[in-house]
Amino acid sequence: MHRTDSIVKLTDTDAAGILFYGNYFRLAHDAYESFIESVEFGLAYIINDADIWLLIAHAGSDFKTSLRLGDKYAIEIRVDNIGRTSFTLKYDFLKPAGELIASVKTVHVAVSKATGKPVSLPEKLRDNLTKHT
Repeated sequence: MHRTDSIVKLTDTDAAGILFYGNYFRLAHDAYESFIESVEFGLAYIINDADIWLLIAHAGSDFKTSLRLGDKYAIEIRVDNIGRTSFTLKYDFLKPAGELIASVKTVHVAVSKATGKPVSLPEKLRDNLTKHT
């Protein structure tokens, strides 16, 4: 599991001061950037040096309760599934006491930069993802 802690900022909220639902995806992606760096496959490496892209093929969310301006929360990321060419991440948004606020899931597919076709996940990435299941 990978965890990031944060607080709801004004730019994340709607006019009522509630975290705008679409921003859960942006916040999940911010946490993803930290997570993917922790598994030694950071976005700078992917963009500048790797021969693959890790594209998001699917994203979904479920909401249980809301967050308001100034609320503290954590995002816990777990690897939900690892396939031959893809992996699925689950992001749980939690209040400090552990109450589930929302969940986001993303499916990431390894795609060749040269051909645009799915390819096997690199072994190093697969091994490091396994540590977070």
